[in-house]
Amino acid sequence: MSSAPVIVWFRQDLRIVDNPALSAAAETGRPVIALYIHDDETPGQWAIGGASRWWLHKSLEALSDELSTLGSTLVLKRGPAGRVLEDVIKQCDATAVFWNRLYEPHAIARDTDLKTGLQEKGIAVHSSNAALLFEPWAVKTKTGGPYRVFSPFWRACMRDLPSPPHPLNAPAKLAAWSALPATDRLDDWNLLPAQPDW
Repeated sequence: MSSAPVIVWFRQDLRIVDNPALSAAAETGRPVIALYIHDDETPGQWAIGGASRWWLHKSLEALSDELSTLGSTLVLKRGPAGRVLEDVIKQCDATAVFWNRLYEPHAIARDTDLKTGLQEKGIAVHSSNAALLFEPWAVKTKTGGPYRVFSPFWRACMRDLPSPPHPLNAPAKLAAWSALPATDRLDDWNLLPAQPDW
């Protein structure tokens, strides 16, 4: 078995419980690099606002504390997600990346391009559903399109689809990687507003 590390790219799923990407990475038995990338550039109109920035700061603090109980360290990086992820892969000689899927249009386009590019370089990419009971493409009308009314959509879910899986437990422990890349300081990101105008 390879001893090269794998990366878990945390995005909107800042938790250790019921996190399919984290669980799958832990199951490899290989060292896990927990990575969060703060990308203010790529989202464009989907960039987060003031209240979400406050939430992000507090959630990253909590995630960092939770990961430390598992023997891991949260690595914080800022910049365009694709470029930063590729830089961390090179620095650590990681051979696989795990992430949970996002469904915003910019994220789908970015993730599709990233997955293709990484696989072409021999990096394994594993993506999981961590936010939805059923993914958008799993529930379709008889003609193959999306439902436009909730009641028939719900009936189709209850009638035609299996029960969603049970929530996953947090991993008991994560194998640590000794050569972690330098991490940003969360306070340097200035996510906490001085005078909130919410």
